Amino acid sequence: MKGILLVNKDQGFTSHNVVSLARKSLGIKKIGHGGTLDPMATGVLVLLVGKATKISDYVMGHDKVYEGQVAFGYETDTLDKEGEILEVSEKIPSLQEIEETLPGFQGEILQVPPMYSAIKYQGKKLYEYAREGKDIERKERKVSIYSFEVLNYENGKMDFRVHCSSGTYIRSLLADFARAMGSLGTLTKLCRTKLGSFSLDQCVCVQDLKDKKIEEKDLVPMDQALDLPRLDLEDKYFNPLIYGQTLSLNQEGSGEVKVYCQGKFMGIGSYMGKNQLRLKKRLIEIE
Repeated sequence: MKGILLVNKDQGFTSHNVVSLARKSLGIKKIGHGGTLDPMATGVLVLLVGKATKISDYVMGHDKVYEGQVAFGYETDTLDKEGEILEVSEKIPSLQEIEETLPGFQGEILQVPPMYSAIKYQGKKLYEYAREGKDIERKERKVSIYSFEVLNYENGKMDFRVHCSSGTYIRSLLADFARAMGSLGTLTKLCRTKLGSFSLDQCVCVQDLKDKKIEEKDLVPMDQALDLPRLDLEDKYFNPLIYGQTLSLNQEGSGEVKVYCQGKFMGIGSYMGKNQLRLKKRLIEIE
């Protein structure tokens, strides 16, 4: 069994919890995920089954869309509702202030990752240092916010939708947004509604995993997770591709491509020169 299993993660589950559940449900040990979700978050979690674990880097690099809610007036150590309140502010921004501040948080911005994150420093994850009461200096990172919109605002709580690049921390985005208005903000709800081309309506639920209702037909083919150009090759190239030979093609190309031969998805190809191609990641089984 191989492919992509899309799960709508429940609140309270870690991404690792869902992976463990899938391993038991499918009877397969080789399962990973294509990007974590915080325990309080819900939504699209991409599980990589079997050979699909080889494309984790490609899946993690996809854009994401989130919907959620931020409460203004306080900030916690985790920047979400599950943390301890560190600071309180009487300043609650108006809708006009919010709308005037939004443009400054779109496009390419700099962001400092939160201490409660899985980023590693000297072999340990930042949240491990945070639990020890230690604060590690973090470097700013460039992230892209393609859209940031208000869905509703009342009683100091703002419902929002954000379309962003991989590596964006929504908790940090909202905390910075609140501070830019002289207030404080804490994430109270979060749902990942899209990851790349995958959306919530394609997901199975956690209960389906518990009930062992998942079958191979529920898995999405690996090539659908790859945002790469498609290259179809003549049938004669099938065996050379399988056995790792570099091909000399009549057509020029560059970068990486999804390679198909004899109507089958072979894997990820990489151009070595203008017309030299080899299979960088073989994702087809040898029969």
